[in-house]
Amino acid sequence: MDTGNIIAFLKKFSFGRLIGSGIVLRVLIAIVDGIFDLEINELPNFNLYIFGIALAYTILWMFNISYSEEE
Repeated sequence: MDTGNIIAFLKKFSFGRLIGSGIVLRVLIAIVDGIFDLEINELPNFNLYIFGIALAYTILWMFNISYSEEE
């Protein structure tokens, strides 16, 4: 993989989507946790789990065919 491919990959990456999806996940988990009293926030690596899910969503979104065709 040359640097041109790396740069093209990073141009598609959206930090705004990563941050936004992380915030939405935190809010949804807080609502579900409050309703059902699951104490999800008490997990030892809760923030890392949220980051991993948000990062996976962002990377999968990058490879969406309809997004790739927009450019």
